[in-house]
Amino acid sequence: MQHFLVCSHQHKYSAWPANGGMWLWNDEILVSYNRADFDPTEKFHRISKEGRECIFSRSLDGGVTWAEVPFDNNIYKTESKPIPPGGLDFSKDGFVMRVGLPAVTIETDLFITSYDKGDTWHGPYKFPVFEFPLTSRTSYHIEGSKVMRAFMSYSLPKEVNPHGYTDKAFVALTEDGGESWKFVGAMTTDAPRSVMPQAVRLKDGTLVASMRRRMKTSTKVDDVWIEVKRSDDDGKTWHSATRAADTYNFVNPANTNGNPPAMCILDNDHIVLAYGRREPGASSLYFKISKDGGRNFTNEKCLRYVSNTEDFGYPRIVARADGKCVATYYIATADYPVQHIEATIFDPLA
Repeated sequence: MQHFLVCSHQHKYSAWPANGGMWLWNDEILVSYNRADFDPTEKFHRISKEGRECIFSRSLDGGVTWAEVPFDNNIYKTESKPIPPGGLDFSKDGFVMRVGLPAVTIETDLFITSYDKGDTWHGPYKFPVFEFPLTSRTSYHIEGSKVMRAFMSYSLPKEVNPHGYTDKAFVALTEDGGESWKFVGAMTTDAPRSVMPQAVRLKDGTLVASMRRRMKTSTKVDDVWIEVKRSDDDGKTWHSATRAADTYNFVNPANTNGNPPAMCILDNDHIVLAYGRREPGASSLYFKISKDGGRNFTNEKCLRYVSNTEDFGYPRIVARADGKCVATYYIATADYPVQHIEATIFDPLA
């Protein structure tokens, strides 16, 4: 297991790869995250409310060394554009889609695209209205030149869901390169929050998805966990819910919001699930393995431990061709005390 610096700035706060996305082409990796000025007066996320930007970093050696990619954030200040006639071409090897604005609270229907692995970008384009305001992060599967299955979320109004946490995960599909989208199915139908879904597809076609969940209880302490579900019909219905990991703050349970999951799949159909826990004096990044198609996740191991901050985590993960995984996440350490991005390379089966 090895740790590498993706980016660090003394006066700039960088965070949340889980929101932006991560992509892999052989030994080339691209990761997206957010950045703004460091603001020590903020209580938790010590990031300025002004000037938040989308940032990309690239590695050409499998996650060991990284360099920032030039990106013009003015793209987000332009009016949304119609999808080009004939739709987008998802089959191009360098296609990338990045969902959402560079913000802490995701409330957007915008996305941008690239055909050259993030060197140049097009858009912004808009998702259609799926009944309620979108809170989606980047999560999709390309299934053809014009076919994409996106794993999204929207926020229910409180009169529809009075339980307090309104995000609900769902699946959407386009078959014409993004010119039109249709609602495929809800990923959860119960009261707790479900958001930030990440999905893999097994060799038999089964979809396996992980979600960040949060439920109010009769006490002041919320229950937070990572749930994994399966779908045999391309996301229309979901079943076999598994509580794959707790993201409960064991030290300070009255102040917890959990952490989102990251998933990737190995050549042998084993699934790797990574997630963070925010705990005062003991925040950690963990992973588990499922060898039975997402029904059970076992053998929890710690990837990273940090003692000086709760503001930590939000991982993304990819599996390299050699079987090793690369996880990116945000962290603050004694050497780099302002939140920044690091990468951990590890063998999940070692």
